[in-house]
Amino acid sequence: MKIKRTPWSYRKGNSFLHRLSAAIKLSFLLVISAASFFPNIYVLLSIAFILILLSFSARIMPWELLRGSRPIIIFLFFLLIIQNIEFTPFGFNFLNLEDNLFFILRILCAFSAGSLLFSVTTSFEIRKSLAVLEVSLGLKKANISLSISLMLAFLPQFFKTWEELNLAWKGRGGKNNFKKLKTLIPLTVENMMKYAADTALAMEARGKLC
Repeated sequence: MKIKRTPWSYRKGNSFLHRLSAAIKLSFLLVISAASFFPNIYVLLSIAFILILLSFSARIMPWELLRGSRPIIIFLFFLLIIQNIEFTPFGFNFLNLEDNLFFILRILCAFSAGSLLFSVTTSFEIRKSLAVLEVSLGLKKANISLSISLMLAFLPQFFKTWEELNLAWKGRGGKNNFKKLKTLIPLTVENMMKYAADTALAMEARGKLC
């Protein structure tokens, strides 16, 4: 039976990307995410091609990087339609349609880059790498590495929480409709707030937060 992985979850492996320094991978994510919005289609296509090659090198199918992006795609398409509807006279403006579609592709490239990062890098590796940079810059007392690593850890945790609630929803016979979003979104937000509070209490108990 094929196991359905949680979006943005870590995958054990020994590939080149798994062994690469977390600092390099995090820097690559920032560069790729920023470059995705560069107003040039060839840059965008190059980024997509690089992500495909890297996913294969990490033994991940490229389309698996998009797992969890369906709500984003639906929202962006809905926004695209709303933005291009004209009411005087009533019709649909196709002039900006191409730019809107490329914007969606840019979002998906940035999403895929983040998914690839967390597929081959643990939160501990990210924090450890940032801590080294923190010490070299004389910012150890600021504890920036802890703050950034905790912030980044929220991204895969969000998808994990959503997947658990979604599985429970389907187990009770729930359908993929507006009622699902109306029910699960508040629960996801509530669980994430609880996760943040529990994390803060744990860090405070260990003397990590002032």
